Amino acid sequence: MNLKISALAVATALFAVGCTQTTSTTNTSDLKAAQYKNVIDRTGSPDYMRDYDFDNHQRFNPFFDMGAWHGHLLPDNDDGMGGFPGTALLTEEYINFMANNFDRLSVYKDGKKVEFNMEAYSLPGALVQILTSDDVTIEMTLRFATNRTSLVETKIITNTPVELIWDGQLIEGNHAKEEKSQSEKTIAEEYPNYNRTIVPTDDGLKVTFGKVRATWSLLTSGESEYQIHKSIPTTTKVEGLSFNSTARIEQSTTIYTTYSHVLTAEENQEEQIKILDIFAHPQQYLTASEQRWENYLEKGLTNPNATPAQERVAVKAMETLNANWRGAAGAMQFDSVTPSVTARWFSGNQTWPWDTWKQAYAMAHFNPEVAKNNIRAMFAYQIQADDAVRPWDKGFIPDLVAYNTSPERGGDGGNWNERNTKPSLAAWAVMEVYKTTEDKAWLEEMYPKLVAYHDWWLRNRDNNGNGVPEYGASRDKAHNTDNGDMLFTVEHGNKKEELAGLDKYQEIIKSGNYDHIKIPAQTAASWESGRDDAAAFGFIDKEQLDAYVKNSGKRSDWEVKFAQNRDKNGTLLGYSLLQESVDQASYMYSDNQYLAEMADILGKTSEAKDFREKADKLANYINTCMFDEGTGFFYDIRIEDKPLANGCAGKPIVERGKGPEGWSPLFNKAATQSHADVVVKVMKDPKEFNTYVPLGTAALTSPAFGPDIYWRGRVWVDQFYFGLKGMESYGYRDDAVQMASAFFDHADGLVGDGPIRENYNPLTGDQQGAPNFSWSSAHLYMLYNDFFTAEK
Repeated sequence: MNLKISALAVATALFAVGCTQTTSTTNTSDLKAAQYKNVIDRTGSPDYMRDYDFDNHQRFNPFFDMGAWHGHLLPDNDDGMGGFPGTALLTEEYINFMANNFDRLSVYKDGKKVEFNMEAYSLPGALVQILTSDDVTIEMTLRFATNRTSLVETKIITNTPVELIWDGQLIEGNHAKEEKSQSEKTIAEEYPNYNRTIVPTDDGLKVTFGKVRATWSLLTSGESEYQIHKSIPTTTKVEGLSFNSTARIEQSTTIYTTYSHVLTAEENQEEQIKILDIFAHPQQYLTASEQRWENYLEKGLTNPNATPAQERVAVKAMETLNANWRGAAGAMQFDSVTPSVTARWFSGNQTWPWDTWKQAYAMAHFNPEVAKNNIRAMFAYQIQADDAVRPWDKGFIPDLVAYNTSPERGGDGGNWNERNTKPSLAAWAVMEVYKTTEDKAWLEEMYPKLVAYHDWWLRNRDNNGNGVPEYGASRDKAHNTDNGDMLFTVEHGNKKEELAGLDKYQEIIKSGNYDHIKIPAQTAASWESGRDDAAAFGFIDKEQLDAYVKNSGKRSDWEVKFAQNRDKNGTLLGYSLLQESVDQASYMYSDNQYLAEMADILGKTSEAKDFREKADKLANYINTCMFDEGTGFFYDIRIEDKPLANGCAGKPIVERGKGPEGWSPLFNKAATQSHADVVVKVMKDPKEFNTYVPLGTAALTSPAFGPDIYWRGRVWVDQFYFGLKGMESYGYRDDAVQMASAFFDHADGLVGDGPIRENYNPLTGDQQGAPNFSWSSAHLYMLYNDFFTAEK
């Protein structure tokens, strides 16, 4: 199907010059959304395709909605008025700015440019500009109409004829950090095949893009386009990377403009039909967007005791989660929610399981269909028994799925990752969606998938077969040779040597003849925990390790061991750390509890009984084996060659210090009350975790603590929330509320209009990591629901 643009012009004739349009049926001031102007700073004027901040993420926060693959900003200066600057394009797996300003409106009367005063602001679901002069007023409202198209209503109020000029220019700057160029090359020089071309059409223009497969920065199919359609005839002139379009109106007029970013020719054809309908019924689409956001706010803002500032943070969290929502595209079969639309490595539709479980848990309260689809998007790639790549991993959920599959699966994606999975919180999220929707069909759909995932853990990550799975790494070219020997690199002085084999690894460890050993399987195991490079998994900085040894510690305390996991036929399944992690054991405890609850609802009585028996066994094991009486905290335990007399695989790894894994038995309700009492005492201790921003990812007493270290000090909102929920479950709600208040008061930028960040410095509250971060937003929303109030 190949629609002619002229058909669009005919269909939209009602909106041509001189027509008087009815306004939206809803007065903006009557909207609940009007109470939340500028919750996030949406202003900006990018001068580079990759216009990065200090952490190498895009430094502006474009407005995205409805799963769209492009976003818009508000002007941050008078030069930008009349347009929505910095069109941000999601080029499959990365966000890249297209222009500083594109399709900016100027007005001329009697040959002179009309000078306007500008009011510009964002609302949940909209960007608004109001331009005023002595005799011309312009009101512009931008909303998203589909998951590929945004719609602008431009009301021009004038008593005399005026000339309208839209202009724009594509960015040529390639890469900057904190406004300083990082590349001598222009975009055209860096990506010669990108071939950006502006082409006039019958009712606007389009920008076409050539095919680029730059794995780590820019990916286009050669069919993608950015399109502008207008409801008014224009004359467009193109000069290189610039254009201007002109039109004349005789009286007050309302004009409609659509902006579409389509990634393939098939998407293009499908979207043209939708664009026709948008122009036939523009007010219906604008009203639908208004109502959709009113519904989000009505459903989501249900805490009457929260302060206005706390409620604004909840709205910021909701806006962030919806902005990170991507419509299905590429290899992704369902809509998903990414960690951050503006973060370099988290954009496009890159989707992780642990992020998904948390995002869905929160979004179930205001956008449940997207919550469901986010979960479905992960399970769409659950490994089946007949899988062509890894049939031995039946039930496994890959760590990262995205627009492009890996070369092993026929794609050219570099981000797709099957080296590991993530902790067992899927049933927790699925159950929350059920509680908010009461959709039994949802449980019927997800239950068998969850059981397969649960069984995979016990089959492929339980090396000693005691029902307590370990974190580990999959069988993968990154981890092992073709013969299955584990890979590692030994560093000694200036020498690096790549070796393979568990026996060789043990030989090197025993000799002590090394400065550092890099083990890909160890990295994957830490990724599998969701806590990258945490101290519990043997990660510590060299200077910290030297200090630890100087203070009578043993270097071997930080060495990790591995085991191969094989099936009964000897097939290599992957690797396990030879330690049982208390957080994964606790997640498996609650996984069993949630599966039992689902089985009851679905009438599977015997399965419910089996899951509860597994849960009871895990709770007993966690409290017997993973709690250390001397320090009053839970820890991972080493797996020794033989079980201890009490049935435990080994003793707690106390020497690596305390981390948030220690309160995971409280969050999952597996701890005894007596154990919980002393754990909470540690959490409340200002010499341990009760810092300026509480509950960091390593205690102050940890040998590996550092306030700026990713998972060995920084405060992550998910672990913070898990800690508070654990405290609440064991009778310490008042303490939890006090900590929630401390976090709210001390986390930098939370109350203002800055984006929600990935993590925070426990000593200063400084924001760190990716902006517009989804799981921080999800847990902030949960904090709003559960703790930003004096009473439950």
